[in-house]
Amino acid sequence: MIYFEAKGESLLSYIGMSKSEFAVRMGVKRQNVGALFKSKNIVTIRKASEVLGVPFSLLVGYVEEPEIDGLGYMIEKDADETCIMHIQPEDIPTGSSVDAMRLRQKLIHTFYTSWKMKNPEQRLYNIDLRDYINIRYISIEETAAHASLSYLSTLAVLQLDAILVNSKIIKKVPSKHNNKNQSQFESMLIMHYDCVGVGKIKMTVGVRRSDKKKVQYCITAMNVDK
Repeated sequence: MIYFEAKGESLLSYIGMSKSEFAVRMGVKRQNVGALFKSKNIVTIRKASEVLGVPFSLLVGYVEEPEIDGLGYMIEKDADETCIMHIQPEDIPTGSSVDAMRLRQKLIHTFYTSWKMKNPEQRLYNIDLRDYINIRYISIEETAAHASLSYLSTLAVLQLDAILVNSKIIKKVPSKHNNKNQSQFESMLIMHYDCVGVGKIKMTVGVRRSDKKKVQYCITAMNVDK
């Protein structure tokens, strides 16, 4: 199911546009808005993207969040090939040993590698910010280092698409000048997302000093003791 059909009404609420206004701007009757969201007509969806002020790719490209028992992740097969495997949450190491942490770190790295192959622009549009959040090298390294410390945070990373699109900004804070990894950012955005089966997820986004682009910095589950 594409985003326009699955989340159309929620999107109107996010933007602050009534169904009546949306209907008028789309040239349809208010009672037909529900049917409009189910449309698979490219011209209609492209017009909706202009009316709503969001990218066309967001409306046609987002698939509803999968159930926790069907999460997919990438695991390295050999030097030249990767394959998608569907796992149960219990298949992710839960221990606190170094070996368990290293395996979780490897899963996060290979997951991001697969994600980048499927998303060559390496970004997704965040509704609350009304801007793209980009994935860069620092995103992978910082997330792998912190999320791998716990089972729940590793599980959270597998919901990357939903987190990037639906997280809401909580506050904006200065970057830490004594932190080398944050030196490229002028400020950090603290964002939260409520994920079924994981709980509240914290995503830190850096606003890059050079071009003001927003870059996903780190993702962790807030209730790591769950």
